[in-house]
Formats: sequence, structure tokens, C-alpha cells
Amino acid sequence: LDQVLQAFYAAFAEPDRARRAELLARCMAPDAEITWPGDGFKGYAEISRKIDGFHQRWAGSRLVLTSGWNRYRNIVRVSGAIVDACGVALAESQSVFELAPDGRIAKVWPFWEPLPTLPPSWPEALSRRWGEQADMTRREPS
Repeated sequence: LDQVLQAFYAAFAEPDRARRAELLARCMAPDAEITWPGDGFKGYAEISRKIDGFHQRWAGSRLVLTSGWNRYRNIVRVSGAIVDACGVALAESQSVFELAPDGRIAKVWPFWEPLPTLPPSWPEALSRRWGEQADMTRREPS
């Protein structure tokens, strides 16, 4: 997984299309997808065009991993960011990857928006509101 993720993030940093194609083939299945609501890219050619667009929109920036990963079977979750040339985070995300049987990436779902707060109508007994401290004291049943 380490090598797959390194190749994925290196592909996003690679401006040379031929070199990027090699990196994508190393880390992604041929029919791999990067998808989110309203848009998506499938296969090496479309994903490479997506990366070209990334380089145009975020000139001088790069996509980086900002966490380790959680893995459950063939699903992996990570945190990432787009950072400028000085390393300042311009956008942060969490992404979910589905791995193909050969260990390469089959699908990526990047989540660039932060999770919303709970709606006021959500029952208190089924929540812990943001900012509340957890009481880690073990209590015996009454």
C-alpha cells in the first residue's frame, strides 16, 4: 500500500505526461475512477487530463498525504491537502480508496468539504456536539 500511495501522489505532482502515465499504471487499475458528486474521471487518459487541470488551477501547488491510513480489507481512508510551494495548506481533504484485487487503486472518492455539524433536531442522546469533552471515567451500571 505504501508504494501504491506514493505512486498516486507522485502522479499528481508529475508534470510530464509520459512519466505520469507510468506512475498511474503502477498505482491504479486500468479502469480506475476518481469520482465525486457531479464529476468523475475513469481510466488513465481521463485521470491524466484531470491532473493537467490540477496543475493549471493550482499552479505551483501539489497534492500531499497528511496522515497515515486506515485500512479495512480493500478500503483505505487518508487525509490529504493541496499545499503551495511554501507548504501552506490551501485545501484539505479526506479520501477513500477502494483497492483492486491486485492491490492497485480501483476507485477514489475525495471529500474536500468538511463534515457538517449535526442538525439542531438531532437527538442529544444520540450525539456528542462538537467541542464537548468526552468523559473518559468508567462508570458502573446503576
